[in-house]
This record gives sequence, C-alpha cells and structure tokens, in this order.
Amino acid sequence: MELHHAIKRRGALGFFASANSADGFYSLYKEAYNEDDYKRLYILKGGPGTGKSTLLDSLAARAERDGIGFEALLCSSDPASLDGIIIGSLGVAVIDGTPPHSQDPRYPGVCGEIINLGEFWDADVLRRERGELETLFSEKAESYARAYRLLSAAGIAARDVIRAYERAAESEKMEAAAGRLIKQLIRHADNGPTVRRFLTAHSIMGKVRIETFERTAKTTVTVSRTHGFGYLYMRTLYGISASQNIRMTAAPDALLPEFFEAINYPDDGVLVKIADDDVYEAGDIRVNCGRFIKNEPLRADRAKLRFSEKASDSLVDEALISLSDAGKTHGRIEEIYKSAMNFAGVSEAEKKLEAEIFG
Repeated sequence: MELHHAIKRRGALGFFASANSADGFYSLYKEAYNEDDYKRLYILKGGPGTGKSTLLDSLAARAERDGIGFEALLCSSDPASLDGIIIGSLGVAVIDGTPPHSQDPRYPGVCGEIINLGEFWDADVLRRERGELETLFSEKAESYARAYRLLSAAGIAARDVIRAYERAAESEKMEAAAGRLIKQLIRHADNGPTVRRFLTAHSIMGKVRIETFERTAKTTVTVSRTHGFGYLYMRTLYGISASQNIRMTAAPDALLPEFFEAINYPDDGVLVKIADDDVYEAGDIRVNCGRFIKNEPLRADRAKLRFSEKASDSLVDEALISLSDAGKTHGRIEEIYKSAMNFAGVSEAEKKLEAEIFG
C-alpha cells in the first residue's frame, strides 16, 4: 500500500491535517478549512466506501490538467485516501467532513455547502447488513481506542525524556544560536502568516512521512535529534520566527503536537528539520543540539531516560499494530458500503461540482 498518488500530481503539496497523537485524534481542520479563508468550502458527507476520496482525486486531476497548484490533504489514519484538497488560487476547499473530523458549515449556503453522497446508497442493502456492520464498527472502535491508549502512554514516556533535557538546557545559548540561524538564512521578514500542517502520521500503514518540503528546499538545515532535545531547539526557532512575523509552514510532531519536526520558510527556500543520523549528515547546514546541553544534571538519570525512550518507541510500535487492525476492519466495512452504492449518481455529483469550481 502506498501514499495516495494525488501528492505526486504536478502542482501538488502533500500534507496531513490531523494526527493520531499522544493527545488522541489531533485535528488542524479548523485552521486548514476555516471558512473565513475561502470563497467556497464544500463538505463531503457519507459513509466509508461512498466515493469521497475518489471524488477529491478527480478534482485534483482537474487542477493538475489546468496547471493550478493545490494542497492534497491525506487521511492520517489511511494515507492511501484523501481527506481534502485546497485550491488556494480559486479560494476553494473540498473536504471529508465525516467523523473523526466532523465539520459542518458555519455559513451554510454563503460559503459552506454540504454534498451528501449518502443520497446514492441503497439503504435496504445496508439494513440487511446491520448486524455485520454493528460488529465491524465496534471492532474498529476498539482497535482505535487501544491505539490511542498506547499512544498516550508513549507520549508520557517521550515527554518524560524531553522534560529532563529541558532542565539541562542552556536556553540562552540555544536561543542565541537559533537567532543567528534566522539572521543568516532568512531575508523575508514581517510577512506572515504561520501555517501548520502535519508531515508524519501514525497510520494503518505504519508510521509514514510525506517529503513535501524536501522537494522545494534550496537550503536544508538538519537538527540532531539528541534524545528529543531537537524538539526544544525547534520550539525555540518557531518562537523567534513567529515573533518576527516570518512566513512559515510548521509541521507539528505526530506524537507530541506541541513540538515541531520541521519548519519551512518558503520565501527563502529554507527547510529546517529534525533528522536521524544518516539524514543529519546530508544537511547543507547542521545543528548539533548536544552543544546546548549541560551534561552534569543528566548523569544520574541516564538509565531512566534510556528506559523512557525505549518504552515510548515500543508503545508506538504496538499502537501501529492496533491501527493496522482498525484498517483491516475498515476495509471490510467499505466493501459493504460499496455494494450498496449507485456510483453513477456519485459521478454526476462529481461532474456538477467540478463545473462549479473550475467553470
């Protein structure tokens, strides 16, 4: 199984607008799909397997044919599916507004409009499968509940490590270094705003990452992970950039969304990202976070921190197994809904929507 092909279309920028995190389902929907930012916001409704992702991909294909850039927002649970597309130049967004990222129009008919694909299913077919569907939906919910419990525990362990390093941080030295980096590389200031999008997801396919920023970066700054200390550096960099109103797209960490795994400065073609050892060495500029740590306060806690790191990694791995189980169950649910669908009707709705958006 691969990431949805829409992110490979010409003019596409691929992201996630949500994450399965230590804090449960973490959504950026209100930021990504704020009706105040669009002329039209179309919200798709309907059960699994009703053609929402296929409809979204058809709009992405049309944008590609017309040479119009767009954002392709993948589903963080199933990255082989689309959750939405944003066509900024047209002032249009089309999104999946079903749970767990339910959304309804704030300005019905003015900006937000619901497209209900449930109009095209045969309810009698679904009713005949009621017992099976109730069992499958329950199994899926249980798998997600277990995954979230494990991710919560993983987050507790990961935050335990970061807190210890936070106490040992040479904060002034780190702030000065982050300030110098911005002064060295960023020429466009006072032009905000800040956009947040996820690049990594804990999904039914495992832990996956979209390398959107890498495709456009002219300069890549790699930040050493250093037992989670890299997140403290990135938080400092983010704070300084925000205070200077520098336009950036910041990617929150999928497990700990209060921290950032990458920050992209599009006006200057600069990408700053936390990197593992092999990627770290490939950076144009490298930031070794070890030089911002006072080792003395950590000496007595080394064994405890190693335990917490290993525990967090193991808990995430187990959570991914539960997410995979949820994905298998979801696939069985989709097949039942597909058997009840009149996809000719969905196709007509798709053509009507495409005409409204692109003319």
